[in-house]
Amino acid sequence: MSAVPVESVPELTERQRAILKAIVAEHVATGQPVSSKALCTGHGFDCSSATIRNEMVRLTELGYLGQPHTSAGRVPLGPGYRLYVNDLTTRSDRINREMAWVQGELRRVGERFDSALQLTSAMLAQITRCAAMVSSPGPHGAAIIDLSLSPVSAHNVLLSLLDEEGTTEQVLIETGEPVSVTQLAALEEALRGRMLNKPAGMEPDLGNLPGGDHDLVTGIRNAFAETATGQIYVEGTTYMLDQPEFGTTGSLRRVMNTLNRSPVVRRMLQGAAPAKAVAVNIGDEHGIEPLRDCSVVAASYHVRGQRAGALGVVGPMRMDYRLAMETVAGIAGELSYIFSRTSVR
Repeated sequence: MSAVPVESVPELTERQRAILKAIVAEHVATGQPVSSKALCTGHGFDCSSATIRNEMVRLTELGYLGQPHTSAGRVPLGPGYRLYVNDLTTRSDRINREMAWVQGELRRVGERFDSALQLTSAMLAQITRCAAMVSSPGPHGAAIIDLSLSPVSAHNVLLSLLDEEGTTEQVLIETGEPVSVTQLAALEEALRGRMLNKPAGMEPDLGNLPGGDHDLVTGIRNAFAETATGQIYVEGTTYMLDQPEFGTTGSLRRVMNTLNRSPVVRRMLQGAAPAKAVAVNIGDEHGIEPLRDCSVVAASYHVRGQRAGALGVVGPMRMDYRLAMETVAGIAGELSYIFSRTSVR
């Protein structure tokens, strides 16, 4: 049964919302399907097990819950997690001990910003037991000194960029139509004339390009835009090994390969981290198909009031959202404080 978006289903009763939130909390804690008996004994509902079963059937019909097997309990689906997160309250004082550790470690590395960001991703992963990523402030005007377009297959083109600081970026772009070698050569020549010795991350002039397949041109534009977000530090991907959701080799490889592709991680952070608040994207809400079974919790950090970069965690939809949200928000605030007191290089 496919999940129904939350906004398209009837308003839930207070009891249904309470049962749904209890099921999410229980499933997050145990990783197992949740039965009506477990809710009756562990969550203090003032109704019979039969009544809870009926409500669970209704929540399943509405697309909030799934049933792995006929005789099994229920597990939350995307809309169930979304309702749970929307109603979730966070308290920064719950992670005071962890934040004291984070503050001490970050202040110890001082103005070594690369070390601070790498350390941030490692600490974020350790606290949340999820894969963690942090983007650095954008590059400082490093000019592009070389670029190339190489055919990989009939519908795939590799864009390679090299800047004056020696940083190499490669992005695989999927095209809507087959692109010939001759078209690519003409397009590469035009791009070199427009982009070489220009700062990485600037908006490219892609009008009137030869051989301008729409998907290819869009991919090139996105690739240049993504270089403006700076380096990405990813830590804790091995925590995925502990999650039963990624127990098969195929699903684990899909997630690990995606997290090791910096352009995808950049795009995910850019989309998930708004200006001032923690964002939670559940399941396919983040639009990264290989991570359709994952959720992303992210936030931006700021330097003297201006958005500088972002940080976040990726884990199964069955993640501890409260811990992830509180930790991401707390560390984003600490990075903003430290970087605003010094000059980011």
